[in-house]
Amino acid sequence: MRHLPRHTDRFLPALLDASAPLILWAVFLFGVYAFAAVACDTALAQRDWGGHGAIKIVLLAVTMLSVAVTLALLWRAAHLYRQAPGSLMTFARFGIGLLGLIGILWTAVPMVLMQTCVA
Repeated sequence: MRHLPRHTDRFLPALLDASAPLILWAVFLFGVYAFAAVACDTALAQRDWGGHGAIKIVLLAVTMLSVAVTLALLWRAAHLYRQAPGSLMTFARFGIGLLGLIGILWTAVPMVLMQTCVA
């Protein structure tokens, strides 16, 4: 039996790696709004932790975690760009990382400026 050389597809892993900040932003956006909608209808809406609303503390903690992960992905993209400055993929990774970071921060603006649950 003749063995064919094994073909490894590098496109899909590279695509997922490059779009990771946007995927993180989409998951963050869905998760934050879904959690806020469910939590406002539960007893968590009236609970305070250290004088602050429990929902807002959870949402801000998830936001800080998402920003930290996105900054790590952005740092990695910048490091890859320094290694291969002429590569379109490394430039796209850096731009997508910036876009993901801006998206997460823009999603977090209402959490900071507005009341979490409106009765």
